[in-house]
Amino acid sequence: MKIKLVFDDWRKGLKTIYSTKEGIELSMGNFHSGTTFNAEIELDIEQEEDLKEALESGATPVFYVSAI
Repeated sequence: MKIKLVFDDWRKGLKTIYSTKEGIELSMGNFHSGTTFNAEIELDIEQEEDLKEALESGATPVFYVSAI
């Protein structure tokens, strides 16, 4: 499923660092609130239907990126 990946915030754990010196420096680069990337995620049919239904209802899922 093709998606738009919208950058939201810099955090450490669950705590935002957006207004810290480190967060401000990071936000001055390519990754700042609102930056949007084209992306694709692999879903089975049931997962894709569930996600589309949730998006259509106005719900916004929030993910985080992890190194592989």
